[in-house]
Amino acid sequence: MKKLVSILLVLAMAFSLVACGGNSAAKPAAPVTETPKAEAGAETKHVKIGLSIAGLTMPYYVRMYEGFLAAAEKEGYEVVFADGGADAESTVKAVEDLISSGIDALAVSTNFSEALADAFATCKEKNIPIFYIGNLQLVPEVQKSMTFWEGTKSDSAGYLGGLWMGDYLDSIGYKKELNIVQVSLIHDTLQQRYEGFEKGLTEKGYTVNLVNTVGDLTRENSLAGCEDMLTAHDDLDIFYGTAGTSALGAYDATQNAGRTEVMIVGFDGEDEELKHIDEGGNYIATICQDPVGESEVTVEAIKTVLNGGTVEGGHETPAKVYGAKVGYVTADELLK
Repeated sequence: MKKLVSILLVLAMAFSLVACGGNSAAKPAAPVTETPKAEAGAETKHVKIGLSIAGLTMPYYVRMYEGFLAAAEKEGYEVVFADGGADAESTVKAVEDLISSGIDALAVSTNFSEALADAFATCKEKNIPIFYIGNLQLVPEVQKSMTFWEGTKSDSAGYLGGLWMGDYLDSIGYKKELNIVQVSLIHDTLQQRYEGFEKGLTEKGYTVNLVNTVGDLTRENSLAGCEDMLTAHDDLDIFYGTAGTSALGAYDATQNAGRTEVMIVGFDGEDEELKHIDEGGNYIATICQDPVGESEVTVEAIKTVLNGGTVEGGHETPAKVYGAKVGYVTADELLK
């Protein structure tokens, strides 16, 4: 009897081992069923994008940088970043380092694009497509090297601001004749920002008298120029700064002089501008380029090109307005 029990136990253990062996043989098969993931890994080429942005001390470029990383991450791209710094030499070095790191595409945003002619020529030799973020007015020598470039038109951006401001003034029942001081460095691009703003106000039925142009791109000089304007004129309606620093200088002047009846409109969407607008004082609005949108459209262009498609350069990325009590308002909403 004991012998029979022993034989039965041995048989039971053998059966158990076979069963476990069957299960352990089945377990490796489970990952094999996830063939889409394995096949995708085998078929998808690892994409490495070189990115160089000059000016990460400015919120606009920080948002551009963060927007690019987020958009690239969604596509599964690796991004290698090299800060272009604040001078041409640093920019050239940064881009050359990126090219030598084995990138599949190059994205740049810099004020020193002319200095990159040799680097761009190297990209052409290596069949590396080049994408420029944030400038529609490239010099011909640079533009011909680009696969894709985009940016915001200064006059179009200013125009959106003028439309929004016209609607705002209507909402508070403001008078139709406006005395405006432009706070700006004398520069073609910045002048276009003002001309667009005036055009938008005019289309909304306002008569604009440009009293003077004072200040520059520094907050200190803009403050001094606006203080002079406040002393000389008691009937000013708007200080329009064509850059965030210019408008903030004008804001400081109104606060120091107790002249908060004079409204401030800026350009750039700096964090401090948004803060003052949200406070509900006389900083009424700022016109914002859309650095996140610029990055997103650039990454989409990179994706198209790397997948064998073609893109058209000179893409306009519309601006938007950040206004009192409403926050961001898009171009589509303003143009209806």
